[in-house]
Amino acid sequence: GDRGRLGHLGSLLIGYYEDDALCYAGKVGTGFKAREVDRLAGLLGARATDESPFTPAPPRFVSRSARWVRPELVAEVTFGEWTDEGILRHPSYIATRDDKDARDVVRET
Repeated sequence: GDRGRLGHLGSLLIGYYEDDALCYAGKVGTGFKAREVDRLAGLLGARATDESPFTPAPPRFVSRSARWVRPELVAEVTFGEWTDEGILRHPSYIATRDDKDARDVVRET
């Protein structure tokens, strides 16, 4: 993160599955309460990895400051629409979902 969240979670890179590939769908950086940022930091820290889980990798301007994690958590977000490039427009974080497996997250039409 930067500015008000320097040293903390700034945003989440999110995606969905197409077959076995995790496709990049954008990043969500709003909707987090301070307590949730701390909770997520613990959950994500335990899943840290050195490599991007996305196929293909997100654009360089996104990935250059990313900390990668194993894609095991599901986040529920709201958003305005999908862009022509397949990226969520104006996503906002709601919560994690314990009732859904990450591999079951697909792009809904």
